[in-house]
Amino acid sequence: METASTRSLPGRLAGLGLVALASTLFFAQWHYGFNWSDEGLLWYGSQRTVHGEVPLRDFFSYDPGRYYWSALVFKGFGHDGLFEQIIANDLFAVLGLLACYVAMSRAGIHWAWRAAILFMLAVMFGFPRHKIYEQSLSLFAAVGITSLLSDKASTKNWLIFGVLTGIAAFIGRNSGLYFAIAAILALILFKLAGGAIPRLRLLTWFVAGVFIGYSPMLFMMAGVKGFAAAFFQSLAIPNPQIPLTIPFPWHRNAIGLHGVDLLQVTAVSLLCAIVPLTYGYFILKWWTSKPPRFAGAYRLACGASIAGLPYLHHAFSRADFFHIAEAILPFALAIGSFAAYLWDLNKRRLSAAFFFVPVALILAAWLPREPMISYARLKAKNPASLESIEISGKNFEVPAFQAQIMRVVQAEFESCKCTDGNFLAMPHYPGLYAFLNTRAPFWEIYYLFARDSEFQARHIDALIKNGTSLVLLNPRASADGLDRLRIGHTYPLLLAYIQSHFQRMETVTLPDDFELYYLPGKCPEK
Repeated sequence: METASTRSLPGRLAGLGLVALASTLFFAQWHYGFNWSDEGLLWYGSQRTVHGEVPLRDFFSYDPGRYYWSALVFKGFGHDGLFEQIIANDLFAVLGLLACYVAMSRAGIHWAWRAAILFMLAVMFGFPRHKIYEQSLSLFAAVGITSLLSDKASTKNWLIFGVLTGIAAFIGRNSGLYFAIAAILALILFKLAGGAIPRLRLLTWFVAGVFIGYSPMLFMMAGVKGFAAAFFQSLAIPNPQIPLTIPFPWHRNAIGLHGVDLLQVTAVSLLCAIVPLTYGYFILKWWTSKPPRFAGAYRLACGASIAGLPYLHHAFSRADFFHIAEAILPFALAIGSFAAYLWDLNKRRLSAAFFFVPVALILAAWLPREPMISYARLKAKNPASLESIEISGKNFEVPAFQAQIMRVVQAEFESCKCTDGNFLAMPHYPGLYAFLNTRAPFWEIYYLFARDSEFQARHIDALIKNGTSLVLLNPRASADGLDRLRIGHTYPLLLAYIQSHFQRMETVTLPDDFELYYLPGKCPEK
């Protein structure tokens, strides 16, 4: 139970201070790196949203929630740069940490354990920083499911979790589905454990909460012209994601694909086995216990495990470290809460072992990928491999080849007097649009998967209509290095149009495989 000291104003202020201190672990790394593909996709979408465009309808995007959240932060700061995008991400992470702190406080977990768990979560929030929305939502799911694991769970608990489910779906449909699956798992667990089945009225309140939380999307479908059609069309598009083998310890193909060194690869592989086993153990132990069921810290561990199970689909559907890292934060909350539970039972050695072994694996997996550490290692190995570049008024440290491309593109963009729709980047560099603060010429901004000839024809028409005059192209780039996914195979008509109507710039210096094209008559002759 929440203690009187944590309910007091000094206790609450101390909790806020602890969350703020933990948050510095990921915010302090803001100026290291710029992932101009996935992070660029998020920034570009947020930037277009604050400019009045509608996600899904006007540009390729995920569900709208994250872009409107970012746009709100942009409005607050009066700027739409990469720095402000990172602030928007980090503020959402802070909400997840606050939710965990409140849940741990109510579970009666000692402040020292709360601090340890918060700092472990803060390290995990450091990578990947553009996937913080899924990470934070998974923690909200853990806290919400915990509130349902009680015979005293009321209509209020189910309504609130329903609202959270709707909001999660507005931000990302996968997360909304995972929330709903977790609620069903909690219900089944209660039934199997012999507990009272929540009455139909409770489930009705849950569904009502879903509609409340999802109401922004429903209002957009009803009131924003063309949005409903774009939304349903996005549901019909099959998932083009290429699956990867889960890097379990017995698979030898993990190195080079899932980590930056052998220690990290080993840690990631072990986590892939330990996380689902840990979830299963906590749930089984709670289910087989005799009434009254475990409460407090153990209930939080079980709630985090139930919430974490559906997110394993996200982690393992494309099992690179990006997806694994964004989907297993409930594990840290679960093992930390269980260790605190053992500590209170005076099983101190078992508690320490159960906590520090997973923590060691988490640190070994995450620290090499933390932006500050990753770039420090690169700089120590080869100082010339990094350069500082100004992005929306702030200096960022990025790989030298990336800085070179960004500077050349920016110079030619200005030389050609480009405006919205005049620049195209292929196959997967949407961050360049946001860097130049310009609109892409067409709805599509990722060119990794095959489109039919009709779609490519519409794209060509858009280039003509917008007067696109500058094209950055990397014809050898592809998803996972697969030849069948190079742009010559996925967009052959579009590539042929560019190469036949545009002139390649021979006077600019770009890294290998990158080519810059201009439209004669639209740009100064090169």
